[in-house]
Amino acid sequence: MPVHPPDPSGGPRQGHGKAVRAAAADEKRSAARGGRKTGTRARTRPTRWGSKPWEKSRGTRPASKHAARARTENTADERRPASPRPEDTEAGHQLWIYGVQPVLETLRQEAPGIEKIWIAYGRSGPPVRKLLSLAREHKIPVSFRDRSSLDSKARTAKHQGVVALTAAASSEDFDAFWESLPGRARRFLTLLDEIQDPHNLGAILRTACAAGLEGVLLPRERTSPVSPVVIKASAGTARSVRLIRLGSAVRTLQALRERGVRIVGADPGAGRKIYEIDLRTDLCLVVGGEKGLRPALQSLCDVLVSIPMSGQVESLNASVAAAILFYEVVRQRTELPPRS
Repeated sequence: MPVHPPDPSGGPRQGHGKAVRAAAADEKRSAARGGRKTGTRARTRPTRWGSKPWEKSRGTRPASKHAARARTENTADERRPASPRPEDTEAGHQLWIYGVQPVLETLRQEAPGIEKIWIAYGRSGPPVRKLLSLAREHKIPVSFRDRSSLDSKARTAKHQGVVALTAAASSEDFDAFWESLPGRARRFLTLLDEIQDPHNLGAILRTACAAGLEGVLLPRERTSPVSPVVIKASAGTARSVRLIRLGSAVRTLQALRERGVRIVGADPGAGRKIYEIDLRTDLCLVVGGEKGLRPALQSLCDVLVSIPMSGQVESLNASVAAAILFYEVVRQRTELPPRS
């Protein structure tokens, strides 16, 4: 900045002292920044980026909206817990189950398998008090958390304020299962083929437990794993039923026929009704999924049966059909005399 000449009147020029001080300050800044001449303001060379107001904190070009969105989604994915793989839910891994009744039932049946329980702040009532009492009895740690923490573990907000970390539901090998069955009892099994909806599977397992089935045969392929959703839909009874995972449903049905077990398949188009068949013998009921029973399994059944329909509905949900079939077996075995 140029220095003003002295005032012709001989007195100090107005504002002269302030200008001198400003010039001195400029010289110091110029020297610090590498200015070439003392007394001249150095021309600062701006960085390539970072000269804009929105860039001054980072010194980088502002990201596009798409890049910012992708970065946000990637960060969210890192925070989001990974969903369990189907093979992990039945291979000794742990999983978070949720719902008051499923956790209570697990406490009654397999308390040692529970590692810890989380309850939402403010959750109370008789079921929760019963849950706390059972947890104290089995020395299982209980923590009270906010609902968002429970949401992240259950991967749903429909957890009723209770979640528990447990061992995954266990399954058995078919040959070992068969050898462990009592000798004089009448066999009562079901094979569920291509039941892919977890709510359907959970409802069937609950009915199977109530009807007293000895085991539920589940093919490994095209069948829902016993996930937290299945356990919730079964009200926790999925752990009370013996689950047998099969490599091949065809070979298993062949093995059952060789052992004298009658194979009864459910097919909406079958001519014979379920109420016309004697079900008081060793029995395996084969129930298909949403697409019905596969032809390869139909050919291995001793008889195909249907449920009579009087209305306009052509078929029933797999879990409803299974319940009707199971309880017709129960009715015949309890109300009719034993088969000679």
